Amino acid sequence: MRQRLTAVCGGTDEMKARLFAFLAKSSISPLRLGDETISVETARALLRELIPATIEVRDVCTASLAVVAAAPHVSFDNWSEYFCNRVARRLGLGRVIAQNFRDHDPHSIPVSIGRFLHVNRPTESKGPGRRERETERALAAFEEYTAALARASGRERLPLDLLIEFHSHRRSARIEIATTGVSNALASHLCERYAKRRTRTDCLPPLRVEPLHRLTLAARAAKQVGSLQVSVTRCALHIEIPSEGRHSEEARTACSDALVELVNETIQRVNSTSESE
Repeated sequence: MRQRLTAVCGGTDEMKARLFAFLAKSSISPLRLGDETISVETARALLRELIPATIEVRDVCTASLAVVAAAPHVSFDNWSEYFCNRVARRLGLGRVIAQNFRDHDPHSIPVSIGRFLHVNRPTESKGPGRRERETERALAAFEEYTAALARASGRERLPLDLLIEFHSHRRSARIEIATTGVSNALASHLCERYAKRRTRTDCLPPLRVEPLHRLTLAARAAKQVGSLQVSVTRCALHIEIPSEGRHSEEARTACSDALVELVNETIQRVNSTSESE
């Protein structure tokens, strides 16, 4: 069916556009494409085929520790891949990119296609902010993600020494970093380093770091059943970047430079802890 419909529409892009337009109308009447009658569920299934969800290991860690930078919600979390790439390449970290697992993205998947998987935990939802539930396909995506983290670490096993996940949000003007295995002393040190940089750079957003601060975006599900569990990583920085850190190239550059410093400081602390054990 997919090949026939592609020919009828004159190409894949036109086919996707027609299917998106059909689903956006919420019409109870089916869509006619050539001789085919397309229901809502068929349209969603076709779009899931046309827009595959993928998890890729882009780089393997070259550091002495098993440190991986990951962006599990690429296409949905704007610019998360950009920050992941910048930090990983500057520091020689493993790098994992997962994309197209969440619909309702205005740029690439503007409607529901029946796929809103969280990837960094074994759950899915019916859309943004909806109740999470564990499913077989969500578990499969999570297992594929953690296997990719292990490969990217260079050790082929978990737990990692440090996982850095990049996300984006619109809930406040702050960068919020939820953590695993981070002390108050380290959180305070990171905030102090960031504050010094912020006095020299006007466009950096405010910063909050657990456990020093209470966060709006505390990544509770990922801590309970997902990638921030100690079985996956000894230490983690779950970085939520607001639109203020993403809206211009100047802001993105300043923000990524600051995050490189914070991640590097964390690596040094984790390394010193490992050597003393």
